[in-house]
Amino acid sequence: MSWYNNDNWYKPNYTQSASSASNIQRPEAKLPGGRRTRIIALILCAALLLGGIIYAIFETDWDIASENEDGMPKSYQTYFEDFYSSASSTPANVKLEKLQNRGSLSLKIGSGSAGKLSFNEIFENCSPSVVGIKSFDGKGDDSYSWGSGIIVSADGYILTNTHVIDEGTRATVQLYDGSTYDAKLVGADSQSDVAILKIEKTGLQPAVFASSKDIRVGDAVCAIGNPLSPDYSLTMTSGIISATSREVSYNGAVMNLLQTDTSINEGNSGGPLFNDRGQVIGITNMKIVSSFSNIEGIGFAIPSDTLSSIVDALMADGAVYGRSTIGVTVGPISEDIADYYDIPVGLYVSEVLKNSDAQKQGIKKGDIIIKVNGKDAHTTADIAEEKAKLDIGDTISFTVWRSGSTFDVDVKIMDSVDIYNAK
Repeated sequence: MSWYNNDNWYKPNYTQSASSASNIQRPEAKLPGGRRTRIIALILCAALLLGGIIYAIFETDWDIASENEDGMPKSYQTYFEDFYSSASSTPANVKLEKLQNRGSLSLKIGSGSAGKLSFNEIFENCSPSVVGIKSFDGKGDDSYSWGSGIIVSADGYILTNTHVIDEGTRATVQLYDGSTYDAKLVGADSQSDVAILKIEKTGLQPAVFASSKDIRVGDAVCAIGNPLSPDYSLTMTSGIISATSREVSYNGAVMNLLQTDTSINEGNSGGPLFNDRGQVIGITNMKIVSSFSNIEGIGFAIPSDTLSSIVDALMADGAVYGRSTIGVTVGPISEDIADYYDIPVGLYVSEVLKNSDAQKQGIKKGDIIIKVNGKDAHTTADIAEEKAKLDIGDTISFTVWRSGSTFDVDVKIMDSVDIYNAK
């Protein structure tokens, strides 16, 4: 199972134009030289063909040999590479032109007593607040990634995911009426996957937000976004809240996200998740995909209360300071998998961030953390709870298993800005 499969979800592939080859005229192939040369050439071709067949047979055998008879990878590292593959191994590299004066912005919070709306009414009332975002990679107008965003002020502030604009050199915003505007960057935070853009346009319809603290499992929700391409702009899907605080390890930190069975796909990133009153309770940012089976209905959104605090920090300082991080991304190892591969139950390290003290102290991708501050580490919460007791600059102790041996290591807790903004 993988979070954010790179090719299919987390970071949209750039759309590239390609020239057609259907009208190319190819000359008739002829063997060079005389009869003897042609015979030698035919022998060489036959030898190459036979070699290719033998190689293909052995290549197939080698591929099969990398798996056990039950189809499971022989190596537990290979298994977890698929199970916990991360689409963002490093902080985002946002290259958009930055707005010199960030201005002021706060999210518009609606009343909890607002009346319920039908899905038809939500779409009619709220879709003008949803935008499409093209993030160009500098290779031409046909080479861009595609995502969604939310209008959060009448004078052109747009909320989206940081990964939507990752590596983009410029971005445009497409409004409800089809008009497009160049966007500048106000601020972006890799760790929370929240970014703010600004376009020069007034008279826009901002979305209304509601606090996410009162959301309950089973609440009806819907999403409006732009899945796959501009051809499917303003697609609406509906579902329920499946979980209100799902912990997901991402970019060296644990995100607490809303889980929903509402259908979200590549291109929905940065779009709104509405409650049944047409108020935004989160922005969609990820889903689970699997290398082993089909998975449906497990999508996630950043809660509105989290968005509010990140927006306040970005508007005030241009970055989110005072947020502690260790710089490792981990995922739990089940007892079944531990028994299968004869490895300890613990937390598999799927990523170690550059510039983190964890990297400096020698923790590596593929390690298994079995204890944190002397206590068993079986879930991501075990680390989060110990980290919450400490301040930036304090150290946290890990017992790490690697290749049949264990060792202890002390890692300094860092301000995330020192990791994510380091050059």
